[in-house]
Amino acid sequence: MYFSIIIPVYNRPDEINELLESLLNSTYKNDYEIVIVEDGSSITCEEVLHKFANRLSISYYFKSNSGPGDSRNFGMKKAKGDYYIIFDSDCIIPPNYLSEVEKHLKSDYVDCFGGPDKALKSFSNIQKAINFSMTSFLTTGGIRGGSEKIDKFQPRSFNMGLSKKAFDASKGFGNIHPGEDPDLSIRLWKLGYQTRLFSSAFVYHKRRIDWDKFTLQVSKFGKARPILNHWYPEYSKITYWFPSLFVIGFTFSIFLLVFLFDWGLKFYFLYFVIIFIVSSIQNRNPLIGLLSLVAVWKQFFGYGIGFLQSFIKINLLRKKPQDAFPELFFKINTNDSEIEREVLFEKQNQIPIQQSVEKVIEKIVAPINKIVEPTPSKSKIIGLTGGIGSGKTTVAKYLISKGIPVYISDLEAKKVMEFPQIINQITQTFGNELITSSQTLDREKLASIVFNAPEKLKQLNAIVHPAVKKHFDNWILANQIHPILVKEAAILFESGSYKDCDKIITVSAPLELRIERVLKRDATTREKVLQRINNQLSDEERIARSNFVIKNENFEDTKKQVDEIVNFLKNK
Repeated sequence: MYFSIIIPVYNRPDEINELLESLLNSTYKNDYEIVIVEDGSSITCEEVLHKFANRLSISYYFKSNSGPGDSRNFGMKKAKGDYYIIFDSDCIIPPNYLSEVEKHLKSDYVDCFGGPDKALKSFSNIQKAINFSMTSFLTTGGIRGGSEKIDKFQPRSFNMGLSKKAFDASKGFGNIHPGEDPDLSIRLWKLGYQTRLFSSAFVYHKRRIDWDKFTLQVSKFGKARPILNHWYPEYSKITYWFPSLFVIGFTFSIFLLVFLFDWGLKFYFLYFVIIFIVSSIQNRNPLIGLLSLVAVWKQFFGYGIGFLQSFIKINLLRKKPQDAFPELFFKINTNDSEIEREVLFEKQNQIPIQQSVEKVIEKIVAPINKIVEPTPSKSKIIGLTGGIGSGKTTVAKYLISKGIPVYISDLEAKKVMEFPQIINQITQTFGNELITSSQTLDREKLASIVFNAPEKLKQLNAIVHPAVKKHFDNWILANQIHPILVKEAAILFESGSYKDCDKIITVSAPLELRIERVLKRDATTREKVLQRINNQLSDEERIARSNFVIKNENFEDTKKQVDEIVNFLKNK
């Protein structure tokens, strides 16, 4: 049996890096391949894959965005194996995973399986709390936690296996998302295939780290279920109503307070006390127990309200699912010629000879079967800088309005600093007290630590700057079809970022005008603004090291200067 691991990814290069790192530790002795499908990402993982060349057998495809279900189908069509294993990009794979799957399939073969998920010790407290709510026997997540007390298991696509035979018969996932995995399971049952839970084939699944995103996710889960019940009424269950009944019951309990009946709320209070105790014991941390109360609350209310909204629109108002909830449906991409990039990373002696020959033939025949896009010419990287209040952000926005991609360094650096691995490095260096109660980085506290402490600032920069550089390199790859790319950075020269640029533009303005702009924008004082200006490079120093200077006093004049520079760069 030859496994093909299918991984769709959208703007998650760091997650792909962690997933592939975990596969390097696999104890599985037989050959397998990894098929990564980039679903129209603006931040691609192609650069990450180069570090795994000659260590893992990877096929990488970049295509237009059509959703995770269609991307998994695309990957299975391209795969060489006879059994597909599907992961989400935010999974970390235990070393014995593939061996466990093979053991199950050899002892009692099934054409489709699913596995549970667990939380790693390195996960944030919020991730652990969400994992508890999504896997506990006390919530609707018991099945995901590994319970086998069900007659027909519906695998979830973050950890799922599917035979080539079953894929060919079912045509894979539909275009609903979420809900594409139970939809596939039911269609497989109707075709005569079986599904089963492999309880020992678990993965570490990160899930969401933001409460709002988690609420949106479970709300979509709730909206999808009545649609599936409408399509397949014979497979609907009363248990799918539990979160909605939880919401209705809580609302009714509040109403009963008017008549001084509080027994309903006492029941809910007792339930959440049990949640707190079990989660605190299971995670050995009362803080995670408290966060689990939030996670379970959001899970029940997000799913329950979403379910009710969908039930009313689909079953009572008789709306078509695609019209009622267009956000749950992706457009299926049926044209494989829309692939923009295809890269193969071969592990030496990994792929069987016959399959290696097939890949060679495929490469020879590919130009005949499809038009291959020419490799774009190298983009010009233009640095954009200026002191506080100079108006460089205004210039950047004007460039974006003209269709020129701009990398706003401060904004992107903030995103990078929220990556779990970066937060871990920062807390290891500066202490766990930098983590807030919501499991995010306390930037103000971090700033107070490094302010006027050059050595500590140097330590922070050593963590953040390489990660931002890597993030910027991935951004360039994602936008390389554009002839001009702009990197906006206040400390372009100080950080050494100017070395990435072909040309430099400095935005300048009179001192008093800069002060006036900052005072209007920020709640600060003239003295503090002057202090910040004095801590930066002077306009004279920037101008001396730049190729172009924009004097930003009047915006209409500024736009004319920008247009002249852009025209010059395009025609040069």
